[in-house]
Amino acid sequence: MRQQKSQVLIEFALIFPLFLLLVLGIIYFGSLFSDYLTLSSIARSSAREASVITISNGDNDRTSKYDTIRAKYKEQTLPLDILTWNPASKDDFDINYDPTNKNVVVTMNASLNKNGSMFADIINGLSNETKGKDFTLNITYTMVSEENIQK
Repeated sequence: MRQQKSQVLIEFALIFPLFLLLVLGIIYFGSLFSDYLTLSSIARSSAREASVITISNGDNDRTSKYDTIRAKYKEQTLPLDILTWNPASKDDFDINYDPTNKNVVVTMNASLNKNGSMFADIINGLSNETKGKDFTLNITYTMVSEENIQK
């Protein structure tokens, strides 16, 4: 009887780290997915706002209105800070007008937050990125401009 109790303890000691790794992996990937959903929602909302803009004075007027849309999200942070995103930077959050198709294109880029996170190294190892280049989440949202529909 005593031997069986020791066997259960050894089995628990072998299985528990694997179980803990699985649970923590689910939590971290859920956090990454939450940040992705937040960025995707911001991209969709800003593309919708930019698509209803009608311009009569040329491209300069369009870019200033796009800057006001970007300014709305200046203080926006990601919920769990797994990704690093700066809404004030045009590298991380850009709105463009494609004159050939008359579409609005919103591009968002976010990189992994490497401050004290071993999780960022694991994601970089699992991603198919080239050596020496970190994992970057890229979201591109294209929406038909209202000018295209009205004309």
